[in-house]
Amino acid sequence: MAHRGLAMSEEEVFADFLRRVDLSGAVVAEIGGAFPTELIEQRGVARWYSVDPNREAARSGVREVIAVPAEEMPLPDSSVDAVFSCNAFQFLDVGRTLQQAARVLKPGGLLYSHFGPIWSAVDGHQLEYVSYQGRDLAFWRDTLLPPWAHLAYDRAELRELLRSGMPEDLADLLVWHVHDSTTINRSFFEDYVDAAVRSGLQWCEVSASEHLDYEIDTPALDSALLREVEPNRLAAELTRERGRPTTVGIRDVLMVLRKPAA
Repeated sequence: MAHRGLAMSEEEVFADFLRRVDLSGAVVAEIGGAFPTELIEQRGVARWYSVDPNREAARSGVREVIAVPAEEMPLPDSSVDAVFSCNAFQFLDVGRTLQQAARVLKPGGLLYSHFGPIWSAVDGHQLEYVSYQGRDLAFWRDTLLPPWAHLAYDRAELRELLRSGMPEDLADLLVWHVHDSTTINRSFFEDYVDAAVRSGLQWCEVSASEHLDYEIDTPALDSALLREVEPNRLAAELTRERGRPTTVGIRDVLMVLRKPAA
């Protein structure tokens, strides 16, 4: 289901989660990120596990940070009332993560995940967790890559294009991020849907949006090397390459799934 306003702030995502789950006395596993301890304690949470390999293991109040990948979640079977995630699923092996979520959720427990941009988006390269000259780059601020750069250009084409408008070392860094970085999972919308179906969890809601909430203003690149990308044609090409229907444009996703009651 398309939803133009799906790009939400972390506060809006958490508020939407609260409308669906009663956190009083609940045990929650958070995948990626770490909402403020004070905020979750106000809701009467019994235990909040933040599963994130990029943070240091720690315990503070009801929160415990578990510094391992979500695909290796070390929680007992049927031990949590809800799994919550904001802006993390585009970095994960979604199939393995949903299998872990299905395992640790109690019967009737809810998984809530809001994430993006995903690989099928116009900015699905998600330039992030990359540093250049001592500064962290961010796709919404450092709009260095043209629309559809990760899908419409091969490695050599993208390198030639980017070198026409920026230093070679920066261009090469961006090409590496698009084609070689292991930070992003490069999953299309259909891949997330398939993973959800295979997880054994029941669908409550799966919403998607193509809305871009910032302007892509790239450096001056050689216009002779730039392509006018037509999304429908790009989707057809990817469908042939992948051997399965593939949609482009979808950027942000809300996935709400429930473990069947015993």
